[in-house]
Amino acid sequence: MKNYFGLLFLVISVVLAFLMIKNKSVAVSENVEIDIPYVKTMMLLPQTVNASIASQGVISPESALTLLSELNSKVDWISPSMETGSSFSKGDTLLILDKRDYELALITAESNVLNAEVNLEREKAESDLASKEWKRVGTGAGSDLALRKPQLAQAKATLAAAQATLERAQRNLKRTVFIAPFDGRVRTKNVDPGATIFPGTALGNIYATESFEVRLPIADQDVPFTGLDFNGRQIPEDKQLDVKFSLGNSNLKGKVVRAEAEVDPLTRMLSIVARIDNTPSISSSNPIAVGQFVQATIYGIEIPEIVVLPRTAVRDEGVWVVDTSMILYNRPVDVLRYENEFALIGEGIEPGDRLLTSRLSSLVNGLKVTFELN
Repeated sequence: MKNYFGLLFLVISVVLAFLMIKNKSVAVSENVEIDIPYVKTMMLLPQTVNASIASQGVISPESALTLLSELNSKVDWISPSMETGSSFSKGDTLLILDKRDYELALITAESNVLNAEVNLEREKAESDLASKEWKRVGTGAGSDLALRKPQLAQAKATLAAAQATLERAQRNLKRTVFIAPFDGRVRTKNVDPGATIFPGTALGNIYATESFEVRLPIADQDVPFTGLDFNGRQIPEDKQLDVKFSLGNSNLKGKVVRAEAEVDPLTRMLSIVARIDNTPSISSSNPIAVGQFVQATIYGIEIPEIVVLPRTAVRDEGVWVVDTSMILYNRPVDVLRYENEFALIGEGIEPGDRLLTSRLSSLVNGLKVTFELN
């Protein structure tokens, strides 16, 4: 019986093994769908842009004048428009000096001219008479003294000196009245009525309001983008750069008229000078005041084939883009300059690239994505 038990166990094992192999489960292959992320993108197109250079400065007068006395006199009258900060118009009388002494000097000078003219006419008549007498009774060429030539020359010189004295008296009388040479404002008044003044005494300072200047420092990295020669010369009108000034809630337009040739000792930067024309509309709506601080945007040279991106899109000199095959890549780019919230890209963006604008949990080079064209 024991001999048959081993054989029976073997047969049963073989049968069970056969049944297990026959009824084994078969693995069924399934197609696993890959999750392709949907992203938002922005079209990137090269364009030509003007470099925008930010700066700031203080408004100052373009034309200023110090009123200096050229006479010994007293201040007789000062216009109310001569007070500090007051405005005046071209042709207004600002200040009058005591003119009585100069009126008397003018009367004396006029009298001297009249006497010199009479004396000259008398000498001419006597010279003509002497010449006729010499021709009638004399022989040969008469002497200059006999013909009264020296007396005639002296009379002419006396008249010329009298006329010069008259002109000086007239000019001195005009110098007693100070007339405004332009529309402007008073910066300072240095004298009061009754004050005694002398030649060279400063009576006040005034400036024109027809136009103003703003000195704008330029950072070293921005200098090449101005396209200007910093030689201190006036810039021709056809090469003057446009400037936009932010003054309160309004904007003003200006032009760059000069590029200074020296480095400012305080800012250690080169500077340009822009002019603002004070038109009637500006004067009425938003008057310009000397000393106001303004922000300025200078529009420099044109830069062709530039891609403009949001500044936040550039990280470590690279930009995440989606190419034409809808593959995500990090492109190394050449950033020419940053302007406020934008970055100007020179090289690195390929044709057809679109800027990735949506956020992904992980950014991987070569990742397949999808997006809608818009």
